[in-house]
This record gives sequence, C-alpha cells and structure tokens, in this order.
Amino acid sequence: MTTGLSEQNVSQLVAPVKKRSKRRNRCIVPVAIVAVAMLMLNAAISLLLIQWQQPVTVAFDMKGTVDQFMTQTAQHQLTQGESDVLTLRFTTALDVSLHDYQRRHDALILVSPSVVAGVKDITADIQRDVARQMRAAKDEQ
Repeated sequence: MTTGLSEQNVSQLVAPVKKRSKRRNRCIVPVAIVAVAMLMLNAAISLLLIQWQQPVTVAFDMKGTVDQFMTQTAQHQLTQGESDVLTLRFTTALDVSLHDYQRRHDALILVSPSVVAGVKDITADIQRDVARQMRAAKDEQ
C-alpha cells in the first residue's frame, strides 16, 4: 500500500476555500472608511471637550499684595478701629476679586511662590480691582 500523496488525497484533506461575494467585497471599503471617519470625529470632539473644560492656570502674588497694603496703611496715622475697618475692607475686596476672576475665567489661581514658570501673572489685575472696590466702599461711607 502506497501512502504517497496524490492529487485526489490532497484535495480531500484540504477544505475548499470559499470565495467572497462581489457584493461583500464592494461594501468593505466604504464601511471601513465610515468607521475610520467616525473614530477620527470622535477623537476630535473628545479633544475639544477636554481643552474646553480644562481650567486656565494663573499666578497671583498674595504676599506682595498684602505687604504693599500693609506698607501703605502704615504711612497713614490710623486709629486701631480705622485700621481694623480698612483691613476688613481690604480682605473682603481681595477675596471678592479673586473669586470673581476665578469664576469669569474658569481659572485655577496659584500663589506665585508655587509657580516656577509658564503661567500668566494676574497680580496687577487683581490689585487694580481691589483698589477700585476699596475706593467704591470708601465713597459709599
């Protein structure tokens, strides 16, 4: 008995390969293009939402601002009561100004010593706003 492989034996061992239909072949490319386009659109929208929701990081020199206020108040001859009222007005104006900036700009405000580089410094903007609020509060009295 010969165990040689004949053409007939090989064809029985190997399963016949079915050909894809022409209709299926025509659909594969457009479906792949649509799938890739949807993935790219999804990625673009996700990136946009991440950037839109990310807060802006800014720096504020709290120590310099408080020191400047203390230096300016020390130059005036104020009673203890006047000094207390002025200090309360300053701290309230500073707090309101910082919260206002944070809300308007969706910002994360860090104190200057904790920032090495690369963020916007808003110290001058906040100091101007505090001065404006203190003048307005003084005018109301």
